[in-house]
Amino acid sequence: MSFTTFTTEKDGEILKVTFNNGDVNILSATMAEELVALVDQLSADTETKVVVFESADEEFFIAHFDIGDIIRIIEGDESIPASKMPGLNVLQALGLSIQNLPQVTVAKVDGICRGGGFEFMLALDMCFASERSQFCFPEAAVGFLPAGGGSTLLPLKAGSGRALEVMLACRDFTGKEAEQYHFVNRSFATAEELDDYVSDLIKRISANNRDAILAVKSVARKTSSVMVESIHAGLAQENESMFQCLADPVVMANIRKLAAITGSRQTELDLLATITLTTDIV
Repeated sequence: MSFTTFTTEKDGEILKVTFNNGDVNILSATMAEELVALVDQLSADTETKVVVFESADEEFFIAHFDIGDIIRIIEGDESIPASKMPGLNVLQALGLSIQNLPQVTVAKVDGICRGGGFEFMLALDMCFASERSQFCFPEAAVGFLPAGGGSTLLPLKAGSGRALEVMLACRDFTGKEAEQYHFVNRSFATAEELDDYVSDLIKRISANNRDAILAVKSVARKTSSVMVESIHAGLAQENESMFQCLADPVVMANIRKLAAITGSRQTELDLLATITLTTDIV
C-alpha cells in the first residue's frame, strides 16, 4: 500500500517511516487514517522487528494535529475517519493500537514536536531526540486540552507534577528537558549523534530473536495490564473534556482564528507567539 503523508523504507527487519506532509508535517486526518492502515499492516507482519519514525523536514517532526480537521470533527464531517473504539477518538485509538504492536517502535525527533505529534510520540516504545528539539502541548493556551492520548500518557512517563507543568506551561521544552522529564529516553547534542545512536540501537534490537523481543514486550504489557481500565477511563475523560471545552464559543472562535493562519513555517516556528497574538484569553 502506498501512502501520501509519509514514506516507508524496508531494510531487512527494520522499517523506516518518514513523515513528509506539507510545509510543517501537520498531522492531518488523512495522515491519521494512513497511520491506522500502517499499524494494521504491522500487526500482521511477522518479519519486521523494529519500526523507526522520523521526519523528512529538518525543523518539524510533526507540528500538531490539523486545526481545520478539529473543526470538521466538531461539525460532524463524515469524511473524517472515525475511531473503531467506542468513546475514543481516532488519535487515541491509534495510540492504543501502536502500543499493542509486536514490533519495537522508536521515534527519532530532531525538531518541533507539538500537540498531536507529541501525543503520537508518547504512544511509541522509545523516543530519542536532539537537544534542539522542541516539545509542547499548546492546547490550554487556546482553551482546551491534549485529547489524543497526551493527558493520559504523559503522566505515566513524566509523573503527575511534571506532566501538569508541561501541559499548563504551554511552552516549548527542549530535548534536554524532555530527557530530564523522562518522556524521551535520551537527548543528543547534535543530529549526527542522534542518527548514529538510533542506527546502532535498532540494528542491535533487530539482531535479537523475534520471540525474545515479543517476550520482553509481553512482560512489560502484562505488568501494566492492571492499569488498562484506568488508561481507558483517562482517554474517555480526555475525549469528553475536549467536547466540553469546545462547547465554549470563545474557545471555538480561537480555534477558527488559528485554523485560518496556522500551517505555514512562519506561524508554526513560534506557535506560542502566534497563539498569543491571535486568540482571546479564555
